[in-house]
Amino acid sequence: MRYLPWHQRLSTQLTLPMLFAVFAIFAGLTYFLLSAQQENAMRSAYLDLASSLSVEQGSFNRMYTADRISAVPELLSEMHVHPRVDNALIVDSEGGYVWRYEPNVINGKLERFYRELNKQDFTRVAASGETRIEYHPEHDHFVAIAPILRGRSVTQEISRNLLIVEYRHSHGWYNIESLPLWPLGLFVVLLGVVGIGLWWALQRFAAQPAEQLVTAVRQYGAGQPVSGKLPFHMPNEFGFLARQLRRAVRDRSEREQKLAKLSAAVEQANESIVITDLSGAIEYVNPAFERISGYSKDEVLGRNPRILSSGRTPAETYQEMWDSLVAGRSWQGELYNLSKDGQEFREWATISPLRNDKGVITHYLGSKLNITARVEAEARIEHLAYFDTLTDLPNRISCVSFLTESLKQHQPDHNAAAVLFDLDGLQRINDVRGFQFGDEILCEIAKRFRGLLQDQPRAFLANLGGDLFAMMLPAQALGADTLLQDVQTFVKLVLSEVAQPITVQGERVSVTASAGIVIYNNKAESADAVIRHAETAVHTAKAAGGNQTAVYDTSYSQQLERRYDIERELRHAIETDGLVLYLQPQVNAKGQAIGAEVLIRWQHPERGMISPAEFIPTAEQTDLIVDLGKWILREALKLLKQLPAPLTLAINISPRQFRKFDFVYCIEQELQASGADPQRLILEMTENLFVEDMTDIIEKMRALRETGVQFSIDDFGTGYSSLSYLQKLPIQELKIDRSFVNEIGVSEQQAIIDSVIAIAQNLKLRIVAEGVETEAQAQYLASHEKNIVLQGYLFGKPEPAENFLSQQQQR
Repeated sequence: MRYLPWHQRLSTQLTLPMLFAVFAIFAGLTYFLLSAQQENAMRSAYLDLASSLSVEQGSFNRMYTADRISAVPELLSEMHVHPRVDNALIVDSEGGYVWRYEPNVINGKLERFYRELNKQDFTRVAASGETRIEYHPEHDHFVAIAPILRGRSVTQEISRNLLIVEYRHSHGWYNIESLPLWPLGLFVVLLGVVGIGLWWALQRFAAQPAEQLVTAVRQYGAGQPVSGKLPFHMPNEFGFLARQLRRAVRDRSEREQKLAKLSAAVEQANESIVITDLSGAIEYVNPAFERISGYSKDEVLGRNPRILSSGRTPAETYQEMWDSLVAGRSWQGELYNLSKDGQEFREWATISPLRNDKGVITHYLGSKLNITARVEAEARIEHLAYFDTLTDLPNRISCVSFLTESLKQHQPDHNAAAVLFDLDGLQRINDVRGFQFGDEILCEIAKRFRGLLQDQPRAFLANLGGDLFAMMLPAQALGADTLLQDVQTFVKLVLSEVAQPITVQGERVSVTASAGIVIYNNKAESADAVIRHAETAVHTAKAAGGNQTAVYDTSYSQQLERRYDIERELRHAIETDGLVLYLQPQVNAKGQAIGAEVLIRWQHPERGMISPAEFIPTAEQTDLIVDLGKWILREALKLLKQLPAPLTLAINISPRQFRKFDFVYCIEQELQASGADPQRLILEMTENLFVEDMTDIIEKMRALRETGVQFSIDDFGTGYSSLSYLQKLPIQELKIDRSFVNEIGVSEQQAIIDSVIAIAQNLKLRIVAEGVETEAQAQYLASHEKNIVLQGYLFGKPEPAENFLSQQQQR
């Protein structure tokens, strides 16, 4: 932290007080040790003096008692042998000398000592008889005054002399050598180690973290990246401060990033951003504002945004805006503005008040999106949503909407008409001349329809898609029959006009149309129902050959609904195994069973048994026949696996199923899964299959023949009969239709049967006759072909597969 003076650094502020504290502790300890030593020395000196004095006092008393006064000087001399006794003398109670130590008299020490004595103490000690010891620090000595006897006889009256002793004792600091230096030195070393450890700990856990935090705070305050190590994991205030600092750095970084993003977003936004003061003077605009308005930033700073006003924005809008802003609320609305070059543009504006930290509004922020192109696009989209792009006529959505509103306003005694026109053969023209050619035809027909309705302003013309046009004629107070006659007359006129030649790309073309009419009143189910009924009628007219008119009949819808219900419920029956297989036996001329034909039955849970003649044609019209065929094949092969050999099993195959690209693969997969013998499987096909793409048909049949599967032509002679395709096809069987068998006895029909038998014999094909119901029919057929296969009620009706299998297994 070189940027701080040395005396302001935490390391200095920690180290100096710590050194002072160590010194103070050491000095205090030394002081107390020396003081204790001095007190102890003082106490020891006192006790030494007191004990010595007591001994000497006893000695002097004994000398006086024993009348050995001559020994007193010797005893005084012995007392001076003590290293600390400087003077010893005996005086009487008035202070007069009795005995003295002569060497001290000679050198003058005694006189100096004696002059310093307090003579009053002599009298008090003599009177009390108590020894008096006092320390005189100014002279560094003890003065002891002890009473001793002076008389020789115990009968004499007690009289006392005084023994005065000067005992030297210094109370200063000079006695260092007497200190316990080794323990004291060891303590000093220990104190130094503890001090160094404490200093290191303070540096490591206080000074360094503080320095790191100060450096980080300095970097943070200067807006620089915070680098270096921080004490995040310290379990104290430093760790808390480091974590808080890290959070502050992260928060600031996030705010700066957010601010940078917001700044970039504002600068790069497609919306115009304007900031004004409370008076409306512009203080900031972004580049989008300059680009959209044509004004530069310098041109608008300090000016009011009203410079962009085109005059088309209602005054109420501005009033509403200012009322919201003054109230502290945001405002949104549409503004009509003018660019610098005078071009008008529309903006969707959002203006909000900006507040400071105290919540006081200081500025207004305006974000304005240029919606000119979007509004125009929405108008175009709306037009596309409700109008046909080619003919520019209202589309189906508009037609349904118009018809719905008309039904709401329909009066009870009025009837109206909806007429649909579908052009005949337009698809063929598109295939030959292209769609552009056909589109020009549609535009011309639409123009003719408009011309025909000019005199009926209440009529509604629409294009429901492609070449399907709708005319909604207004309701009139006429009966349904009367209105129908008028409409039919009008439709004839329309069809006649449509049939007029059209010149397209220099070519003269004539087209016709089919018309479907619906007369409805206020009880009509819905607009969709009316249009749906009209479509049913126009489909009926087209089915009649085109250029026809059909009026909707409720039976049409009933048939369609019946067909729809059959298709939906049949699909469900296939998915839930709601169908069952029946088998009808096939026998030879001797009546012996040689196989069976698979027939499908549908036992409906509500309507009972439904004839295949009803649901098979419905299935044939969609790919539902393919799903049905796959189900029949799968279940039939399970039966074939159980059927005793060498009986065969014949299955009818739909042309739609046969034409599927994966037909061969499906047959082979089912054969492999069932484990049935493919040589006992006969696939029956009608002649309608062979009207197109013979090459693909032959390739599929040959592929299956290699696996052993046999082929039969069902209902031979009723469809596309040609001897040329018989020679090409790898078939093994011809099946005579029941319609020919029923006519046996009629010479013309018998001739057909004879011809079929002859063809089969020449091509070496097996012959199957179905619908045999009488012995005469069976005998006639057997007489012409001894190997013929017979099938019909004469030999057995179709029965559930389980019953047929049970009978065959019992034989």
